[in-house]
Amino acid sequence: MIEGSLAPWLNKYLKGFSKDRPHHSYLITGCEGLGKSALSKHLSGYLFCTNNEISICKECQSCKFYLEDNHPDFYLIEKEQDKKNISISQINQLREKIYESAFLGKRKIINIPNIEQMSRDASDAMLKVLEEPPKDTFFVITSSLVYRIPATIRSRSLEIAIDSPTLSEFAKWMGKVNSEDVNLAYFLSSKRPYIAKDLLELNLTALRSDFIEDIGGIIKSGKDLVNVSDRWVKQTDSLPLKLQWMSHILMDSIKYKASKECAEIMPDTATMTNYLGEKSDIHNLHELLNQTNKLLSMVESETNLRKEYQLQSLFVDWERKLQISAI
Repeated sequence: MIEGSLAPWLNKYLKGFSKDRPHHSYLITGCEGLGKSALSKHLSGYLFCTNNEISICKECQSCKFYLEDNHPDFYLIEKEQDKKNISISQINQLREKIYESAFLGKRKIINIPNIEQMSRDASDAMLKVLEEPPKDTFFVITSSLVYRIPATIRSRSLEIAIDSPTLSEFAKWMGKVNSEDVNLAYFLSSKRPYIAKDLLELNLTALRSDFIEDIGGIIKSGKDLVNVSDRWVKQTDSLPLKLQWMSHILMDSIKYKASKECAEIMPDTATMTNYLGEKSDIHNLHELLNQTNKLLSMVESETNLRKEYQLQSLFVDWERKLQISAI
């Protein structure tokens, strides 16, 4: 269901959109957290709406059905639970439906989030549909990994590549939120607004301050390594976020080592990352980055592991390989 108005940085992607002469397939691409899902939902709503050229009227029969997640001519195709891919059977079932007349006698719209999750057979079947789409049938597709989409499918779609909003656009969207927290969330999320919005639901400033103190103590001298590890593991909700921040420190250090003048790094850890970039071995930085990202992936996938042991081991490697005596 569509909630509220479209975020301000997304409106520009609808400029020039023609409801009377739409393309048969739209491919919305961009990193996670930029608003692909929101734009996809609004674009689908525009295509369904019968009364308004530039927005969703919310009054016509088609809009009411769609806004209640109950439109008979809307089809959502996504990976089924416990499955690795969107299967060919799902596409075959879709084909049986979309070549029939629309229930409301107008348009049919198919939404496929994360189309890169299609199996090869499903992609081949999908291509045949896009080559000869049924009348008044439109596809709204999204992907965060556009390089994994077959070129044949991309070439038959109108691609809409979403960029990050400016800080002012993000701040306007967030409304009455502490500006310091907004700025911090914006940069910590790598300028991805929907991820930044989730960050703001945490006590972000205090969480970040504690993280910097903890990680600074570890890379200086292994200070309170066991206690910090135990505390982080108990704070389950923020553990993946802290591992991401550890990864960011290493990436910023690598960027600074490569180009001091051009490196764009987080300001609140600049002293730390600049020092690491100057003093640490580049191979150690890359090795630690791989280790940190590996543990992050395991934590996010809820792999059965002894988190305390794995985190302590990572902290020991940080302290040993970075060999920082003073920051």
